[in-house]
Amino acid sequence: MTGPELLQHAGALVAMLDAPEGADVEAMSEALTAWLGQSEDKLTAYWAVVKRLDAEAQTLRDLEQTLARRRRYLDGQAERVKALASELLAAREALGEDPKVKAPMFTAWLATSKSIEVSVEAHELPAAYQRVRVEASKTALEKALEAGEIIDGVRIVERRGVRWR
Repeated sequence: MTGPELLQHAGALVAMLDAPEGADVEAMSEALTAWLGQSEDKLTAYWAVVKRLDAEAQTLRDLEQTLARRRRYLDGQAERVKALASELLAAREALGEDPKVKAPMFTAWLATSKSIEVSVEAHELPAAYQRVRVEASKTALEKALEAGEIIDGVRIVERRGVRWR
């Protein structure tokens, strides 16, 4: 089988993962085993499947970014329209009218909310108003372990796996 044929067959296998009901692990395993049984070069066949899965994953990442940009845009537009509605209700209030409007589908009014605005750096605030987050420094831990230091609850874990270029 040629490279393009392998990628095409890998695409068919990946399509099983995209089934609306989800991947049937048993069917996927059987299909992969059968496909690999036909392949003379199993490592190349594995490479083709991984390549296709990586391409699908990248497509999904790109789509997620596009959807996130679209959501942020729509959220921004909704906030702008809410600001216009707030201005309209504030204008009614300034004219002496009730800033609460009842309509068949909704009721709108001016509500007051609070938020805290901090205009100084957190370290400039008194300690009682600071939040400290403690995390393990994996870089420092790795250096210490590599130098032979023994640290309870910490160890270096090595894994071996395939890499392709």
